[in-house]
Order: sequence, then structure tokens, then C-alpha cells
Amino acid sequence: MNIAFQIEALSHSDGDREVVSVECDPTADAAVGTLHATEIDEGAWEFRFVVPEDFDGSELVFKRFGRYRLDPEAVHQACRDAINAMA
Repeated sequence: MNIAFQIEALSHSDGDREVVSVECDPTADAAVGTLHATEIDEGAWEFRFVVPEDFDGSELVFKRFGRYRLDPEAVHQACRDAINAMA
């Protein structure tokens, strides 16, 4: 089973972005490495993607967060924290 994530991030006045919420659910959708990014309001972004259940942060989708001024390691850790909160 794969895991679908929805992440919301907000921009600070200096232009940096911070993850403010992470939701996840098991899914039968394929983990293809695609990152869907939508600006939902000025400075507010929503990101959606699917990773394998045993993701470790090396997946290509995490590397794509850099272009949105989000640290890929911080996003990976936020996802891990969300998974642990589900347990």
C-alpha cells in the first residue's frame, strides 16, 4: 500500500516557506514521483504526492520541493511525523 500526502505551506515575509500541515492516507494510487503544487492563496501552497509505504526521503518527489523553497529533508521529516501520528 502506498501513502498519499497533502501538505500545506505558507510563505514568510522573507520569502522562505514553512510546512504548516501534513495529512496522509493509505492509497492504492501509484507512487510515480509526481508533485502536484497549487497556490491556494497568496503565499499559501498545497502539495500532493504519493510515495511507497517504505519511503526513506531519497524519492525524487522530495527533491522537487527545493524549487518551492522548501527543504526536502524538512518535508521528509514532516511526512514521517505525520505517519507516526497516525499510529
